[in-house]
Amino acid sequence: MISESDILKCFQHLVDSSYHKDSILLGSGDDAAVIDTQGRKLVHSVDISRIGVHFHESMRPEDIAYRSITTALSDLAGMGSFPSFISIALTSDIEEISWYEKFSKGIKETLDEFSIDLVGGDVTKGELNISVNVFGYPFKKPILRNGANLGDSIFVTGQLGKAKQGLNDWLNKKDSIYCKDFLRPKPQFQKAKDISDFATSCIDISDGLIKDLGDICKQSNVGAELCYEDIPILNDHKDLTHGDDYELCFTAPSHLDDQIKSQGFFLIGKIIQKLGLLVKKDGCEITFKKNGWDPFE
Repeated sequence: MISESDILKCFQHLVDSSYHKDSILLGSGDDAAVIDTQGRKLVHSVDISRIGVHFHESMRPEDIAYRSITTALSDLAGMGSFPSFISIALTSDIEEISWYEKFSKGIKETLDEFSIDLVGGDVTKGELNISVNVFGYPFKKPILRNGANLGDSIFVTGQLGKAKQGLNDWLNKKDSIYCKDFLRPKPQFQKAKDISDFATSCIDISDGLIKDLGDICKQSNVGAELCYEDIPILNDHKDLTHGDDYELCFTAPSHLDDQIKSQGFFLIGKIIQKLGLLVKKDGCEITFKKNGWDPFE
């Protein structure tokens, strides 16, 4: 029978190295970690990934680890911030120690790619479930969802729908360039840094553009009008509601349109006074059966 200590040993080497030695006053091994923020704003978020909902049981442990962490990290990018530390709570009933060793390898790959530290975590027995706490700092200042202003332009930072296509290809055992967009999504930290000087609001597109932009509108007490033809989608209108893209949607003053477009970002609409979200295709309004991803539906 595998024990808690057996599992924890698979992860000990991850907390023995550090990218932020000066900030970690106390790492893993006590009841909690102690981090010196040096007077800076600390940005925190937590995400849960559950088997059968956020990932498939047949995925490689390395990919499960990577995906669980990067989807959590993306929330920091959506706040105009970069990551520094994470902690992981793992629930699992898997009995093979080799699975945990491979899962640990996936964590290590992610820590190294984004130069972040694992400062602690916990394990318990049950259906496979991964909870990731992420901590970071703003590039300039936190970019909130409630800052969109009337007349602002609406942008997205990249093409939508690649993860949806990747999931479909992976399920059908088709080795395509899009599989990695599902298996190993990338939080957009460089793009978050690029927009941090001028974005008035921002959100990461995890639940679908329609739902996530709707959250900006609700919190900013404004509406939005989008031009369907201007939205960079891979396939069709379902790319706007599937989610899992992890690009950024942001607003900015309209007089900066040319400057922002020259940086490779896509102008897709504008903020309007009338509440709600309007999408026009060939001048006519289009509707959606659902606005986006909801784990309870």
